[in-house]
Amino acid sequence: MKIKFTTFFCLFLFFLSFTQALTINIGFPLKISELLLMVIIILYLFVGYLPKEYLYIVLNSKSLVFFLLWALLSFGINSFWQYDYSLKKIPFRLNAIGDSFLRLCYIYLNILAFFISCYFISKSTNILKYFVIGAVIASCYSWYLFVSSALGFPYIKLFGMESSPQKLFGIIRCGTFKEGNFLGLFLILSAAVAFFKQNLKAGWFLLFTIITTMSTISMVSGIVFLIFIYRKKLFTGKVLIIYPLIIISCLFFIKTEYFQRYVEKKIFQPVSNLTTSNFSKVDRYITGRIAYKEGLDNPLLGVGPYNYALHYDHYNDYKKVVKNPSKWFDNFIARNNVRGITNNVYLEVWSEYGIVGFIIFLFFLVKTVIIAFKNKDDYITGGIIATLISFNAFPSFIMLFIWVFFAIPYAMCYQKKISNVF
Repeated sequence: MKIKFTTFFCLFLFFLSFTQALTINIGFPLKISELLLMVIIILYLFVGYLPKEYLYIVLNSKSLVFFLLWALLSFGINSFWQYDYSLKKIPFRLNAIGDSFLRLCYIYLNILAFFISCYFISKSTNILKYFVIGAVIASCYSWYLFVSSALGFPYIKLFGMESSPQKLFGIIRCGTFKEGNFLGLFLILSAAVAFFKQNLKAGWFLLFTIITTMSTISMVSGIVFLIFIYRKKLFTGKVLIIYPLIIISCLFFIKTEYFQRYVEKKIFQPVSNLTTSNFSKVDRYITGRIAYKEGLDNPLLGVGPYNYALHYDHYNDYKKVVKNPSKWFDNFIARNNVRGITNNVYLEVWSEYGIVGFIIFLFFLVKTVIIAFKNKDDYITGGIIATLISFNAFPSFIMLFIWVFFAIPYAMCYQKKISNVF
């Protein structure tokens, strides 16, 4: 019987939109997409044959291979390194070393997903329609949760979802994901894929669904994405008619209480003065400051995969920043019995893999942007740019849908090379 690897990959693309819903809790949410990816890897090992295209893909992505080796080295050294201060006591799935190893495995799994996606997408970009189909179905469910919770109606949760999904003002904002920011970036990238496949209705629906995430960074990234793909038409023809309407709308918006409280005060109030309006800004500044100092003191290998939280207390000098902390904030920022995260991909890499790992990771991102520009497809390039912006307020870089999307420009480049040869 001939094994149809493509079938498994199509299912893998479809289930990328379900990272919290439709998962199996085995100490962590095991996703259907992860299971399918592992099936593909095992089947390749079972068959004992890898297409020669994989060699080209790996050689064309040497920075990722170097990053994998650097992450492995960082894990190995940090697992047995003795620091001259006590590490923070936090809840573990296994233990400190075990959790760090699991993160390392996830990194390898995500980058393997990149290589595998490069291969299948280079064979036919039509396969990406399953990415869009899964995204549209997940978006419909996100609207169902959003509207139901907003109106106070009972709603049906899919198995695997948390007992209390992430909410803002009592409204569910995460859909089939754990967090609204995860869903927001996924919607932007799935919209970019839909536009790339000339499915405009699906693309606009997916972008419109960003509303359900109530994610500021996703909305900003989505706007940047639209500005980029329509940049050549922004100052031509009938488009000029809408600018007075946009200006008037903006003038009304900046007069609203929402803008003054959640935009103006959040952005312009200094972090030294803690208020209810700039609380999230202060929190992100402090977690980012901790990550920066961790990487600065451990420049070669960082503190190791998933180890940011272990060093949190040692570098948490928030009292030097915030002049008016409350008792509630003292307790919150201490994150007792909580695994803290940087909420910034760049600082996460900086702190956990050191300056060298950061440079390798940044090199890959820059190369991806360059390849996307060379391919001359604005939708995919716009998606890459939106991702780089979202990374500034994103929980982590180990999300399969990100690496599948990163694979698209490389796959397109490989397609062109093959067509030029034949």
